[in-house]
Amino acid sequence: MLIMLLKRTLFTVVTLLFTTTLVQAHSGPLSEIAVKACDVKSRSQSCQYENDHQNLYIGSCQYMSETLMCVRNQPIQKIETNDNESTTKEHKHD
Repeated sequence: MLIMLLKRTLFTVVTLLFTTTLVQAHSGPLSEIAVKACDVKSRSQSCQYENDHQNLYIGSCQYMSETLMCVRNQPIQKIETNDNESTTKEHKHD
């Protein structure tokens, strides 16, 4: 009887921890850059944007929290920088 109770308690704790982790992973603020990348686009149109770490995100415009934003559907690409380029960081999107 005690073993059954312990198993149920353990299962409940593991389930709650897993659920909490998933919720936290998807509850962050929307990226302003990803939202701007879809300013003049409609749902499912292709989009891309660059962050301040020279990463290129390629995806499609999708609704997240009732806001249209660029959602990545391809691997993140590292953008090679030229040593002669300005060190000023600028956000880019199409």
